[in-house]
Amino acid sequence: MRPTLLLAALITPMAVWAATPVLAQDLKVTVAGRDSVVLTPADLKALPRAKATFTAHGKSITYEGAALNAALKQAGVVSGDRLMGRYLNQVVVAKGADGFSASYSLGETDPIYRANPVVIADSKDGQPLDAREGPYRLVVDGDLRPGRSVRQLVSVEVKPVP
Repeated sequence: MRPTLLLAALITPMAVWAATPVLAQDLKVTVAGRDSVVLTPADLKALPRAKATFTAHGKSITYEGAALNAALKQAGVVSGDRLMGRYLNQVVVAKGADGFSASYSLGETDPIYRANPVVIADSKDGQPLDAREGPYRLVVDGDLRPGRSVRQLVSVEVKPVP
């Protein structure tokens, strides 16, 4: 087989895989000192929705999905006017299937402290996330770069700062 044909034979399935929407899965939310909560795709769809927009390579990209704050409330995390004092000494750690994790202060996930939402995105520009990004991607609206945007999100943990 010619090298060009071999290369094409290897690349084509990868391109199809990357463009294929991934099936939704459950998302585990763990809060220190409490039982874990498992949110199903239906649970996440029922939560209040939010949007986050990035500009990458000169192109605007809009992600949409459940507001992280709403998912945390489902797990019993204090929010709104009650989010003060000792509760602000907590971090949210988001983990992806590839092992990448990013942390956020609990305050920056709540609309009482931050106007821009943190989104558990399930779509990008109106289309379901592909296998490279999804089924969920945690996106922080207002971030200038997507460096702490966790792809293939599998769990979210809330815990006190050590």
